[in-house]
Amino acid sequence: MSNHLPKFIQNAFFFVFLLATPAANGEHRSPDSETKRMNLTGRVTVDGKPREGVVVSDGISVVTTDSSGVYQMSSEGRQHVFISVPSDCEIPVEEGFPKFYTTISENGDEVGRHDFALISSPVKKRWSLMTIADPQIGVQDTADYANVVIPQICRFASTLGPNTYGISLGDLIWNSPGLYPEYKKQSSKIGIPLFSVIGNHDHNEKIHNDSESDRDFRNSVGPTYYSVNIGDCHLVALDDVIYSGKRNRNDYTGGLTRQQLDWLRQDLAHVDTSKTIIVGVHIPTSRRNAPGKIQGHEELYELLRPFHRAEIFSGHTHYHFTTTIAPNITETTYGAAMGAFWYPMCNDGSPRGFGVVTFDGSEIVDKFYTGSDTPRKYQMKLYRPEEAVLWNPENKAGDPYDKILINIFCWHTDWTVEVSEDGRPFAPLSADARLVPSESGGRCWDPEIRKCLVKGKIPANHGGSKPADKNDHMFLYTPCEGWSTITVRATDPYGNVYTETLDKDK
Repeated sequence: MSNHLPKFIQNAFFFVFLLATPAANGEHRSPDSETKRMNLTGRVTVDGKPREGVVVSDGISVVTTDSSGVYQMSSEGRQHVFISVPSDCEIPVEEGFPKFYTTISENGDEVGRHDFALISSPVKKRWSLMTIADPQIGVQDTADYANVVIPQICRFASTLGPNTYGISLGDLIWNSPGLYPEYKKQSSKIGIPLFSVIGNHDHNEKIHNDSESDRDFRNSVGPTYYSVNIGDCHLVALDDVIYSGKRNRNDYTGGLTRQQLDWLRQDLAHVDTSKTIIVGVHIPTSRRNAPGKIQGHEELYELLRPFHRAEIFSGHTHYHFTTTIAPNITETTYGAAMGAFWYPMCNDGSPRGFGVVTFDGSEIVDKFYTGSDTPRKYQMKLYRPEEAVLWNPENKAGDPYDKILINIFCWHTDWTVEVSEDGRPFAPLSADARLVPSESGGRCWDPEIRKCLVKGKIPANHGGSKPADKNDHMFLYTPCEGWSTITVRATDPYGNVYTETLDKDK
């Protein structure tokens, strides 16, 4: 239709066209579709031409466009309609944030029309995803996020090339909906399209139910769950916070609602199993270092198992661990960008920072975490015996001890750890060297974070700032008597090699 025709004539032509489509004439209807009224419709175009097969959803219904690029659905009480952007299209961006959705207009009894105009782009073979957990911007004492952390994230992002996206893994703000504009302002400086996941602190604590306490997030950032396609990957953001807030702001549970799981099942039905599924959530679905899983984890894993690979990225805990869920499902839980509640280290002694994951086709070719205040290759800390003793909360500094403590921030079971003493050849660290909290009294503390954050008072300003009890990426090594230097070499599955040397006399 001509763009020069009056709008009401264009709409009239469009709805006459809809009446002639198979969906409008009753073909391929579900058994109960006779009672449903198709009140939400639109057309998806790519470079101005209709595109068939694009997945469109309001968060409950999931439909695809026909040969004329038209979609139709029955929608009631939903705020957004969004598309799973095809991988051969650019993801629309508005003020630094992906804009793959639009707000459903209130049309009364009229049919609401929402079109999507996409621009084609070559399918990205190699691309990177920056993962930022728990920015948690607040007021006053958290200004260093804007003044320190964001500038460093920006500098690093500028080195990653044009095919880079980001995802904030929840707890964007600190329980104040009025901070969303500041979150968007600071995040837009990064210079890459930044997806957002909702966290427990992103709810309005004055609204005591799950369905409405996230409205401020939806008004400011967009849908709480959605999907897009990038290269050979299908990226899904999920809301795994079931919020109550009746007793206090921390009254919530980790879980996926029935509505969301039903949506995900429909969404993934349109994805080829050769793809890699990327899932962004806030609360870890599983934990390598502790029991406990979110509600609905079994069904989530069931939905992911048929695919080539599934990578789940989460935050929430303010410290690091990776969990192997199935041979093709891995979850990486990141330390916080804001550290141990506005302290420059996370609760496990790692630096505050962010992760980078690089994909080539459906494979991960690089994955690492870097501190925002530290060099890229800083991945471990070594403690001499007089400090190493502090891993045990019952011990005091200076207690007799003969072991070196090694804290490797992002270690997982597929890493290789080797030790060289006084320049001798590297030898693998013994399998029983790792401190396992469940076998070590239930608590394993990083000595530096212990000295700073015991009882969360000095110098931290929040009770959550305390050593991580479940820190399970620390190792003990007993050197020979009279040792001078210890060098530790840790190698991840992607070929990244990290080394640190401890000199007894320095």
